[in-house]
Amino acid sequence: MVLLINNEDVERLLTIKDVMRVLDEAYVDLDKGFTANRPRTFTFSPTENGRFVANTHEGLIRSKDVYDIRIVTHNRPDPTVDPTRVNYFHGALNCSLDLLYDINSGNLLAIIHDGYLQKMRVQATNAIAARYMARKNANSMVLIGSGWQATSAIESMRFVRPIQKVNVFSRNVENRKKFVQQMRAVYKDMDIQDFDTAEQAVRGADMVVAATNSKVPVCKGEWIEKGMHLTGVLPYEFDLDCYKKADYIVIFNRLHGRDYTLRRGPEEEPLDMPPHAKLIEGAPEIADLVSEKVPGRKSEDEITIFANGGHGWGHDGGPGYGIQFTAMAKLIYDLAKERGVGRQLPLEWFQQDVNS
Repeated sequence: MVLLINNEDVERLLTIKDVMRVLDEAYVDLDKGFTANRPRTFTFSPTENGRFVANTHEGLIRSKDVYDIRIVTHNRPDPTVDPTRVNYFHGALNCSLDLLYDINSGNLLAIIHDGYLQKMRVQATNAIAARYMARKNANSMVLIGSGWQATSAIESMRFVRPIQKVNVFSRNVENRKKFVQQMRAVYKDMDIQDFDTAEQAVRGADMVVAATNSKVPVCKGEWIEKGMHLTGVLPYEFDLDCYKKADYIVIFNRLHGRDYTLRRGPEEEPLDMPPHAKLIEGAPEIADLVSEKVPGRKSEDEITIFANGGHGWGHDGGPGYGIQFTAMAKLIYDLAKERGVGRQLPLEWFQQDVNS
């Protein structure tokens, strides 16, 4: 049987502890050469009312005998028409699926909704980096952003550090105030406050976590103080001065993300290079931290940055690893089988007896 597992099932099944465990294992396997990744690809086409986007990742983990392909498809506003809405698609219906396969039989094991999985993947990755790079006694964090990704940032960071205070800023005042009320209801033992400016929120905090879809910096280097740890989800959330002030930078990876369009593709170099690209040349990757090939924070005064997200090629944080989706899909599948969660579909629906 093939399990169909939706977002509500995934949310009930996953804990940040389990997610971080399987991602740690995946990074160690990556370092040992026991995994295979196809870099993230975007496939674009103009449509009648915007632009079609397909976003895919693939990963195989030999120790778990599984392969996963993640496929996200949606239609969203064309950035050539309105650049401010390039990432404006959250909340719209889309097909975002992980297909998990057994590599020994080639059979499909599960079809999994990807939304909640993706949110947990990103923030758990940032938390794994913070486990090595943030001060051990860090008890305050800034959260810039109040959208989908931000909802799991507090849970992730307080799993690795004794966070007691959270300063929240986002440019959308209504969303920010609503988000703060929601988070106060969830984390009753924490001091969660909203701020009218990012600078007010950042000053004096131990950690800065950006969780936005911004194409321009949301945090400036002039606000950053000794001992802070910075992390985000996109390449442009921290300005050039943040990177110049940093004593230690770790990037996610150097995979080469690829873009395909009707006019060209794939490009031989990334289309957009952030201004800090030169400053992260030679920076270690998260797999180096987890496998202990490089140290974490070396002193209490160090300013550290974990650069997460982007096109890759060593110019920014790098795109998602296919093996992250593989590790999490396998975790979800195992938990669903154990707890009787998900809808069972006949395997015969997906098999054929002719060669492709």
